[in-house]
Amino acid sequence: MKIESETHPRDWAQRYADDFADFPIAYRVVKADPLTEPRLVCVSEAAAACLGMTAKDFEAQAQAMRDCFAQGRLIGSDPSQHQQQRQPVPSIASVYAGHQFGVWAGQLGDGRALLLGDLPTQAGLKDWGLSSDDSTLQVGSALQDGLTMPNGTADLAAVDPGDRIEVQLKGAGQTPYSRMGDGRAVLRSSIREFLASEAMIGLGIPSTRALCLFRSDDPVFRETVESAAIVTRLAPSFLRFGHVEYFAHFQQPEALNHLLRILAQRHYPGVLQAAGSQPRLHGQSAELADPVKLELLKAIAARTGDLIARWQSVGFCHGVMNTDNMSLLGLTIDYGPFGFLDQYDEDHVCNHSDHQGRYSYANQPAVGAWNCRALAAAFRLVLSDEAALGLAGCLQAYRVAFESRWRERFAAKFGLGAAEPSAQALSALPDNDLSDFLEQSMHMLQRCKPDFTRFFRQLSHVNPAQGEKPSQLRDMVLDLACFDAWWDHYAERVASHMQVPGWEPHERRRRMLSVNPKYILRNHLAEVAISRARGDHGAIDHDEIKRLLRVLSRPFDDQPEFESYAAEPPQWAKTLSVSCSS
Repeated sequence: MKIESETHPRDWAQRYADDFADFPIAYRVVKADPLTEPRLVCVSEAAAACLGMTAKDFEAQAQAMRDCFAQGRLIGSDPSQHQQQRQPVPSIASVYAGHQFGVWAGQLGDGRALLLGDLPTQAGLKDWGLSSDDSTLQVGSALQDGLTMPNGTADLAAVDPGDRIEVQLKGAGQTPYSRMGDGRAVLRSSIREFLASEAMIGLGIPSTRALCLFRSDDPVFRETVESAAIVTRLAPSFLRFGHVEYFAHFQQPEALNHLLRILAQRHYPGVLQAAGSQPRLHGQSAELADPVKLELLKAIAARTGDLIARWQSVGFCHGVMNTDNMSLLGLTIDYGPFGFLDQYDEDHVCNHSDHQGRYSYANQPAVGAWNCRALAAAFRLVLSDEAALGLAGCLQAYRVAFESRWRERFAAKFGLGAAEPSAQALSALPDNDLSDFLEQSMHMLQRCKPDFTRFFRQLSHVNPAQGEKPSQLRDMVLDLACFDAWWDHYAERVASHMQVPGWEPHERRRRMLSVNPKYILRNHLAEVAISRARGDHGAIDHDEIKRLLRVLSRPFDDQPEFESYAAEPPQWAKTLSVSCSS
């Protein structure tokens, strides 16, 4: 695939502008502020494949790639056209609103992100961290008393990524929504977002993606003077809770109805199929019926609950779970002061600006529910009084999805999961019994505080049937008595579990290794890559970013040549902290 728009006039489009052409309040047209003498730092081969591109395209079309992804220019096919004459194409900055740290923040928007346009996709569900096996997300009208729908019923919460990919430049300059900011992104935070986006996909966590990263010597003023960078982000859609909140708060019911029917038709087809409704995408007469809007809210709530359960299972902390940072498709979006747990601590706060600990690891599930309530309140604008009585019930979908996925993921991590990925729940352990044991296990982790990732990885290699308490695990914990008492209980459960056909020791080990990663993007690994890219102690070096990208794309594989990347953090890294400054 080529970038040249004149050569391939039907490749690039700006659906967002088309979608909201009748609602000019939804966005502003902005030209990118090009980086001066941009230099390519890294390309994600896997993300490029989603667009039908390869890393070699960035070599063969180096100038066009720089012009496009570092300067917002779509280049034509005329080779006589000088670069100085090429102007940035109009890009889109969308408006949204939201609650930040639980407080209404009013109008927000794309303050340093520009939607360049969208391109045809060659991505599948897995390329977005999505799965076709979302049986726990069946949350349609049959959802009553916390029960999911019968087998064979359409999965209303299944997300369709659609046939195009939105391409967004983060750090491309000021927009009308920059709120006194400069619209730039610094190299430090751009490296973190680039690596984290791709690392999450490797872990099987739904996420936006990062195509490439460009840097410049342009100065950016934060706590100190830093270098500017632009990371190119990809997503089926960048629509957020905040878009719904904006139209609702500023009393724009027609625009909100329009957004909801676009969202349903493009990304939640199960909702429309179940309702027998296929509204036209354009025109003002095709409003979704109230029951369909409620089912759409259920689907979004379920996807959000599912996402946060997946975060918890790998120890991921987002850091700023404001409603404007929540995706309507259930994708991880906006990587700011994120972090992965090193030592297990449910009270861990990864954002040093979060003085109250609102977004701690333990609070993420409750905050997700709070955000869904804020979203439900925004839906109220376009619902009848009678239909609005169903809003509270819609939020139950969040709890069902979160609890189901959390139980499934942690049962699998402890080697107590279902015998097959799509199989029925394990009959040897009733759900209540399993839930109680998992709760006890998390209490043990909190008391013993082992390294979260290393503990589960080592647990995958241990056969409790051998009788002796595992010295490798005991060496990781702070409270031996607590761990030993838990281990005796665990060994009994595993012995019972392994009587189920298909759970022989070697098969159990294989399955546990497939869900317990060896490699995560620890803060100190990112810090080393950032330091080398800045040239803090010598020449500028981007190779560490590329190595990390390669390692994190296969987090469940052993990769013996990169064993050091799975080690516990060094002592100097224990005081690392991350802020919202980017």
